[in-house]
Amino acid sequence: MAVTRILVLISLLEIINASRSTAPIIKTVHRGGTHFEGPHWSQEENALYWVDIIEQKVHRMDAQTGNVTTKQIGYGPVSLVVTVQDNPGTVLVCVRTELYLMSWNGSANDSALRLLSIVDLGLPDNRCNDGKVDTRGRLWFGTMGKEVGTTVDKDQGTLYMMDQHNVLDPAVWVRPVTVSNGIAWTQDNKFMFYIDTPTRNIDVFDFNLEDGTIRNRRTIFSFVANNMTGLPDGMTIDRDGNLWVACYNGGKVIKIDPRAGKLLEQHKLPASKVTSVVWGGHDLETLYVTTSNFGLNAAEHIQQPNAGSLFAIQGTGAKGLPENQFIYPGAAEY
Repeated sequence: MAVTRILVLISLLEIINASRSTAPIIKTVHRGGTHFEGPHWSQEENALYWVDIIEQKVHRMDAQTGNVTTKQIGYGPVSLVVTVQDNPGTVLVCVRTELYLMSWNGSANDSALRLLSIVDLGLPDNRCNDGKVDTRGRLWFGTMGKEVGTTVDKDQGTLYMMDQHNVLDPAVWVRPVTVSNGIAWTQDNKFMFYIDTPTRNIDVFDFNLEDGTIRNRRTIFSFVANNMTGLPDGMTIDRDGNLWVACYNGGKVIKIDPRAGKLLEQHKLPASKVTSVVWGGHDLETLYVTTSNFGLNAAEHIQQPNAGSLFAIQGTGAKGLPENQFIYPGAAEY
């Protein structure tokens, strides 16, 4: 009996140690933001870009040194940033409802915005929100209506697709939307996932990579049906085809199997307003997470001192896919 008990204890200790060694670690990477959003990983630069919508800033972190540099736009809400293929040091940023090319290099206060496109003309209170680039270098991005506090005018936004050929008139693909948000594609490029946040659903389209079209929209995961707190915000996908979704006002990132519509994991963050996620690091095993403190009351600010920070979740056992870059030949000379 004594030997049996010892063996049981050894087995229990092995299980405990294994769980400790594989439990994900959450680190605070960069503090001091207001409404961090739109993280984009550049493999070529080994760097992470992200924005602060409220502060009208674009940030870049060198992953090797941890050094963060910042561009102050000062022209309106900055909602997305992506790198431009074959144009090192050039990024595409969205300010209000306008898309600009911007040189990252140069003097500290020189934003060097070069207007590329504008959408939602006639809707001056609208702004762009989330956006992602597909494997053919096309930018899919969306807009949202007027914000008053935490309330957004319903059905005033649109999901657009912009490529090097249609910058003067980006293609309209979904209208109306209220808060156009997370986008992700399966590795075989057969499906595109999409979030219109107030619906509290994650939807999927059949995706045609060749001509950049979507069709047959349907819901694959409902926050309501799964008793999930918060609102779906930014989203990414891993190499196993599972979705990782930021839960705004839910204080967590969730992992979903979209094929089964099943919740797999939940990772709590020390901030309730989790805004977006992206895979990064040299092995694409680090999940960077942006958060916000916009709209927190005094008590919540005290309870969540790191709200509005950039976090990193390591040790999930998952790996991401490389982020695509916007294709625009001659961007540096534009």
